[in-house]
Amino acid sequence: MNYTLNSSPVEREHDEEVENIKAFTHGLCLYFPPFMIIIGSVCNILVVMVMRTVQFRYLSTSFYMCSNAAIDIFSLIVLLTVDWLHTNFPWTIFRGEHAHYMCKFFHFVGATSSDLGIILTAVMTLERGLAIMFPLKSSSWCTVKRARHVTIFLFCFTSVKNANYLFTSDIHTSHESDRLCYVYADTEALSYFWKSVWPWIHNTFLVLSFISIIFSNVIIIRHIRKSDKLRSKSVICHRVSSATTVPHKLMRRSQSRRRQIAIMLLIDSFTVIICTTPFSVYTTVDSNTTFLDGSEYQKAVKHLIASFSFYLLYVNRCANFYLYCLSGSRFRNALKQTLCFCNKEDSLAKKMQLYSSRFQESSEIDTYRHSTLKLDNSAYI
Repeated sequence: MNYTLNSSPVEREHDEEVENIKAFTHGLCLYFPPFMIIIGSVCNILVVMVMRTVQFRYLSTSFYMCSNAAIDIFSLIVLLTVDWLHTNFPWTIFRGEHAHYMCKFFHFVGATSSDLGIILTAVMTLERGLAIMFPLKSSSWCTVKRARHVTIFLFCFTSVKNANYLFTSDIHTSHESDRLCYVYADTEALSYFWKSVWPWIHNTFLVLSFISIIFSNVIIIRHIRKSDKLRSKSVICHRVSSATTVPHKLMRRSQSRRRQIAIMLLIDSFTVIICTTPFSVYTTVDSNTTFLDGSEYQKAVKHLIASFSFYLLYVNRCANFYLYCLSGSRFRNALKQTLCFCNKEDSLAKKMQLYSSRFQESSEIDTYRHSTLKLDNSAYI
């Protein structure tokens, strides 16, 4: 570290702080992405494997989770790898005559995959809320076929939303910028669009998605609280009258399952909000403001904030596996079965046992619903 002889202690301390920020940012950009690429890809592959098991294959929520995991795998392996190479080894990136087509692809696919992951989470949470509110209709509403159609529609919607990147993206020259690609605004109309119109379009999309996520979670929590009150009433009536045939263990099992779903969706949903908001705020502020003096300290801080908020987007792509393991006992059990090497006879026996237990459990839950409805109606007579 070199200092001039005439520099004051305050200036030296300031220069040292700038160097520390640059060193921290460089370490973050050099070591953190490979860790996320390897760990995130392996974890998302495990999510896809679990969602393809018998326990989850025929659930619409599993299709959404599997789609999200596939998008995350592609983003980590392709998009984040290219960004890491550009940041640390810029000479490895092709910058020839037609390199701008590469940036059009990266900008478009990156923005579309990010938006698709957010809106799929919102739709999945809304679907689970409706399934809990209307359990008798959930079998016709929440199907894999409908989830497939919704996913295709959302992909087309997000593709149209981000189609502008296909016409206005270009590549930076070597060492020109911290980012590989940029969006050019060579006309007054394009400049106005990117600074004043596009931030509002993108932020409106995020706000509506976040409102849908929060609203769905509120519905789930309120319905669970009402169900808890109804169950407590049925327990009291069960103690007084012997006409009720619902076992107390079934009520506790159903209550635990619904709480588990609520916790999983709450953690997953708010993780999306927490990891997505900083980068959206940064891009909005950066597109409408400029640094006053362009000092080295401000440039170093800007680079740190940009890198940190950018990598938060990919942290969200790596975190779903751990969230599912943390909040879902069924996911953990299916993961254990996937990782364990069982013979075909044991696997077939487990499948038959699973089918029979599902049929028995659905019959018990139907009986429980009818009995609780009778109890609830008798309370108002």
